[in-house]
Amino acid sequence: MSAQVAIVCDRCGDIGAVGATAPELRDGLNGWSWRNGLDTCPLCRLVTSDVSYAGQARADGGFRS
Repeated sequence: MSAQVAIVCDRCGDIGAVGATAPELRDGLNGWSWRNGLDTCPLCRLVTSDVSYAGQARADGGFRS
């Protein structure tokens, strides 16, 4: 029996893929990111990027919502 690896979003717990090695799995996952040792699914990346802009002024003088 061989060991299996799962790529799981560190923010929401979504399972992206299960297989033999993590690097091969990450290569096949579209929209996922791996930064600072954390795997993040596409939805959490979208939510995180929206939150990071919250309250910042735009170039035209307005504010991002």
